[in-house]
Amino acid sequence: MKGKLSRVLPLGLALICLGAAFLTVGCGSSSVRYRFVQASTGVPTNVDLQVDSKTVQTAVGFAQTATYRTISSGSHKFELFATGTTTSPYVSASISLGKGDTTVIAENPFTSIGLNAYTDDLTVPTTGNAKLRIINTSPTTPLAQGIDVYVVPTGQGIGGFNPQITALTFQSASSYLSLAANNYDVIMTVTGTQSILSGLSGTYNLTSGQIRTIVVTDAQNGGGPFMQLVLTDLN
Repeated sequence: MKGKLSRVLPLGLALICLGAAFLTVGCGSSSVRYRFVQASTGVPTNVDLQVDSKTVQTAVGFAQTATYRTISSGSHKFELFATGTTTSPYVSASISLGKGDTTVIAENPFTSIGLNAYTDDLTVPTTGNAKLRIINTSPTTPLAQGIDVYVVPTGQGIGGFNPQITALTFQSASSYLSLAANNYDVIMTVTGTQSILSGLSGTYNLTSGQIRTIVVTDAQNGGGPFMQLVLTDLN
């Protein structure tokens, strides 16, 4: 009996250790989410998105809205191809996806196209409130000063108000504003002035529990009139 136990115990210990190793590997990688927005100007075609050499999204046009996709956390290879092709990518970059959610945006004019990642915060707003964030992906809005952002009750104009976000420069994201659920005008100006930039005024109904991101872009071929692209983060 003793001899049999001496043979079984090492085998049992080996199986326990192997199981622990599998658990360690499993715990080392978690599911996260990302979404992709094509905001690079002058791109001659729609694009297909490959992640880790697998096509995940096809025929993505300029300034289309985006929904989240699930993937494992860690570093991933993102590539953009002319729709229907799989060679000579327009851009290839390694993007690190950490905990939670990430917005990956193609930016800059086509000749210098790049990919940038912005960390999202989908923490549910407090009761009766909504959250709003602004990302500036426009390379031709005033680069030195950036833009100021006014979020005011609809129809009141910006006279007498101060901007909630100031000097938001290219490739920058604001923090999330907490706002009482209401109808708002989101108006963007040259920093330090109340000179409204062409196309950068929109009206939005924010309801309790919603989170929204507004992405500021150029027109499709560059320059103004600029655009406010609204992404649904939550609800």
